[in-house]
Amino acid sequence: MHEILDALEGMRFNEAADRGNDAEWPIFMRMDETQEFAPSSEVQAAEIREAFLDIPELRYENWVELNGEQRVAALNELEQQVAEIAMRDPVDVQMEVFDKNTLMGTFDGTTLRIADHSLMDNSYEGYKETLDTLFHEGRHAYQDYNLYVERVEQNRELVDSWKVNNVDLGYDNGDRLIFKDRGYLEYYTQPVEVDARVFAETVINELGL
Repeated sequence: MHEILDALEGMRFNEAADRGNDAEWPIFMRMDETQEFAPSSEVQAAEIREAFLDIPELRYENWVELNGEQRVAALNELEQQVAEIAMRDPVDVQMEVFDKNTLMGTFDGTTLRIADHSLMDNSYEGYKETLDTLFHEGRHAYQDYNLYVERVEQNRELVDSWKVNNVDLGYDNGDRLIFKDRGYLEYYTQPVEVDARVFAETVINELGL
């Protein structure tokens, strides 16, 4: 009887181990190996961290010693790596003069522009904001690539939400206000903006900034 119970316990242990392996290697990890889709956001963030660490100019203690041209060059080098990880085309990163109270950056379909007031700010907050903007606007480039070039995002429902936002309803650039007494922007809750904010935050957290 004890031998039978031990055998049954062993079977339960093996089944639990198998479930544990599935939890450690979810479907998106296996899909990555086919090269049909880009890695999940979490895997992208981890790989971006490795790319970031290979560019010494991007470390804060080195960043503050760089001039504007050198900072833009370092960001372009990182953008090349981010684009490769996300399986999209890279875009050109430029510094742009923006109103400090309105814009941190933009992506116009071909160029990723970062505000001079954050890029040239030597404070740690300015440095972090610059990187956050790079990842945020780079995510918009990823969204556009999926909508207008080729779908590489695994989550079809997510891509569909981007399509409804950008194609069917049209992107809200922030001019339309609802709940004006609260200053609440419809812009802020658009699927493409929520997704870009979450992605940038995921990467920033992975970098430990």
